[in-house]
Amino acid sequence: MTRRLFASAAALCLVAGLPAPAASAPADEDARAWLLRIHRAPQELDYEGTFVYRQGGQLETMRIVHRADDGRVRERLIALTGPPREVIRTDDEVRCYLPDQQSVFIEQRRLDRKAFLSIVPERLPEVEQNYAMQLGDVGRIAGRSAQQLLIRARDDYRYGYRLWADRETGLLLKADLMSDRGRVLEQFMFTQIRLGGPIPDEALEPRTPMTGLIRYDDTRVAGEGPSRSWRAAQPPKGFRLTGVVVRRLPKADRVVQQLVYSDSLAAVSVFIEELDGGVAQEMVEGPMRMGALYALGRFLDGHHVTVVGEVPAKTIAAIGNSLVPAPAE
Repeated sequence: MTRRLFASAAALCLVAGLPAPAASAPADEDARAWLLRIHRAPQELDYEGTFVYRQGGQLETMRIVHRADDGRVRERLIALTGPPREVIRTDDEVRCYLPDQQSVFIEQRRLDRKAFLSIVPERLPEVEQNYAMQLGDVGRIAGRSAQQLLIRARDDYRYGYRLWADRETGLLLKADLMSDRGRVLEQFMFTQIRLGGPIPDEALEPRTPMTGLIRYDDTRVAGEGPSRSWRAAQPPKGFRLTGVVVRRLPKADRVVQQLVYSDSLAAVSVFIEELDGGVAQEMVEGPMRMGALYALGRFLDGHHVTVVGEVPAKTIAAIGNSLVPAPAE
């Protein structure tokens, strides 16, 4: 979902009420095809437009310019409301310009950023074990004909989705993240869009002056990190370990290990770092919530663990409370 492109600490970082197919029924073939179309569209299309992103009582308006060149994606996001913010993405590098904070954060996209709709045909059976999919009605979003796709979670360890895709191109035009009680937790929706190029190079360059900005790099490191690695002994059904990376946090000289657990649509990140006296005083313990995002902080045998994801609180707790030392490799 497009919101994942900017929901980070540095930048801006679906389903009761839906028709319920039988839990054992396979996804409709047309629904499968639409899910794959939604996944492929941003990798193949040039476009620019304006969208809104709503979480709880907060509403953001964003401008996006997107270009795909033979599988290489470049993107520019501009905040039209709130403090000035600008995000430039080139493949897996993200630059987040925050002039009010006199900062620019440069990071390699975190492992969980690619989780949503990173679907290839051989992974569809995995998706169908955790979600039931079916086509909904045809509607209009941003003046374009849109096909609705309903994705209902098969249990209460994950949320559901309501997606609307452009019928001509498959581009995602609107997405609702839904609780099991049918409440919209987050919403992304284009209000205006122009499909097709050309998108000139200058449209993808930052407009924020670098003068006076301090650069902070979030880099991956080798040979560092916690002396002990951890794994979730009992993750919820459908969630599996899909990535492990060690990174140095921007604006803080601290190294953390990141684990990512995914069910092919939803993702949960686990950040682990060794404690010292000064760092321990800054750490948060217990559950936290920001809209659809749940987090859990805990101390574990000389380490601090933060578990975070856009999943129900019980999913965060199941992963965070079942961490055990990983077997030596």
